[in-house]
Parts: sequence; structure tokens; C-alpha cells
Amino acid sequence: MKKILIIYSNFYPEISKNLLVGVENALQKNKFLFKKISVDGTLEIPFVLEKYKKKFIGFIILGCVIKGKTDHYNMVRDIAFKQIYKIAYDNKIPLSTALLMVENYAQALERSKFEKKNLGGNAACACINLINILNE
Repeated sequence: MKKILIIYSNFYPEISKNLLVGVENALQKNKFLFKKISVDGTLEIPFVLEKYKKKFIGFIILGCVIKGKTDHYNMVRDIAFKQIYKIAYDNKIPLSTALLMVENYAQALERSKFEKKNLGGNAACACINLINILNE
């Protein structure tokens, strides 16, 4: 089964939607099946990844954290990336991210658009490449 799990934070729905379009287009083009799970925020992503780490051949993480006027941004960024990649590295699972870390909403919107940077599509391709490497 060639099924990938997309875990995405839907804290900023418009950003998530844009990233998802890029991911879905790339996965469909490469004939990969996928399942999507939405979580409320970025810190919830590692919990879902941990639960499903053995049930899919790859994982794509999507979301957005916007820098505010407090240290909350740094905490969310650091904890989320540390936990996500610890699970991936410890379990040798193909995983890629389009987890945007930006200064403001306009920057997030611009980076999320699949017609422009297509960071979601890039994340899908990176995950597919890792799957192929691990299956050589």
C-alpha cells in the first residue's frame, strides 16, 4: 500500500487549504494514496504522528506559526520541530514538512500559495523521494 498521512494544523484555515492543494496535486500526480488528519494547532501534530507512525509509508506535516509579540512563537517552533523530527529519526520514517514559520499573515499567505512557491507540493515530493530512497 502506497499511503501517506498528511497531518496539518488548521489554526489558519486559508494557509492550510493552500498547502493541502499543493500536496494533494503532487501525491495524485505520483499515484500515492493519502489520508488527512487535521489538528487544532502545531503542538498537537507530534501526538498524531506518534499514534500513526507505523501505519503509513510516509508523512507530510503542514501548518503555520506566525511570530507574535511574545516568546510563544519560539516555544511552539522549537517543541514542534524537535518532537516531529525525533519521532521521524528514531523510527526511520519518511517525513517532510511545509510547516511555515513566518513573521506575519501576509507572508504566510504568500508562501502557502501552490501557484507560487508551492511549498506543500515541495514537501510531498521530498516525502516521496525519501520513501524511494528507503525502499532501494
